[in-house]
Amino acid sequence: MTLSTKDKQKPFILIGAVIAGILLQRVTGAAVPLLAQVTQIGVFVVILAVMLPIELVDVGAALKKFKPTALVLVINFVFIPAFSWTLGWLFLRDHPDFWVGAILYTLTPCIGWYLIFTDIAKGNVAWGIALLPWNITLQVALMPAYLYLLVGKVIPVGLGSLVESVVLFLIAPFVLSFAVRRAVIVVRGRGYFFGAFKDGLGEIKLWTFVVVIVSMFLSQQALTISDVGAVGLLIAFLIGFFVVLFMLAVLAGRLFKLSYEDNATLAFTTTARNSEAVIGVALAAFPGHPLVYLAIILGPIVELPMLLLIARIMLSLRHWIERAEKSEAPRQW
Repeated sequence: MTLSTKDKQKPFILIGAVIAGILLQRVTGAAVPLLAQVTQIGVFVVILAVMLPIELVDVGAALKKFKPTALVLVINFVFIPAFSWTLGWLFLRDHPDFWVGAILYTLTPCIGWYLIFTDIAKGNVAWGIALLPWNITLQVALMPAYLYLLVGKVIPVGLGSLVESVVLFLIAPFVLSFAVRRAVIVVRGRGYFFGAFKDGLGEIKLWTFVVVIVSMFLSQQALTISDVGAVGLLIAFLIGFFVVLFMLAVLAGRLFKLSYEDNATLAFTTTARNSEAVIGVALAAFPGHPLVYLAIILGPIVELPMLLLIARIMLSLRHWIERAEKSEAPRQW
């Protein structure tokens, strides 16, 4: 696996969409409420496109590596939510909308992109694939609790909005993806679905996301200069998040005596995030809070260069980790 040209260009495309949306909003001079519906439909399409290629089969494959898998799940679904809230308090407590957006962005582990970086760093891609069903199922199941316990402490959210956001933009596409995937495979076969169809999904997801970003800003009130000035704090939050999670992954890998390949997989499945999945939740739960959306959109713009850097560092550490493996007593996982 390698990063496609589109993947490499994604941060620049997203930056362009953000700038276009903000500039167009200033030209119109007022919010365009009708575009809110366009945004919601687009978000649903994006989330469906993200979930469609993920088959929840062979869940037991990850359990063959029970302790490393448990380590991944504890970091992703216990440590990261608590750490993200605390890091947000340190950097963004005076900017609650950015704080909420940052928490939402970091809550959901990536369900695809991290495999590319795992492969680049010569990690255990097979184990990474086996982790997918766990990552996607748990992020859908736990999102209501996260919204109530963490996000709701920063900006109060009504129970109705919370339930609506999760049902419409996580559970509904999650269920629909099963039906659509099965129908396409029955009609055209697995080769077509995981070939031409999946490639087409990537294009649809990216450009629909661009439309979503532009319409999202056009449907909201204009951002002020003071709002934009806080972006530096948000970027500091994001960089701090990736640095700490990467260091934690390396230290945990050595503590639990993981092989280099498993350690690389651990590093990417705990750092890469799933920004598309939470945009819909943010729109439904926090209408009229464009800074929440901006924080989520800026996430992948910072994420790509950070993941590329992590891949290079992991490769540079490979010799040291493999030498440490040989000096450690073998441990049966």
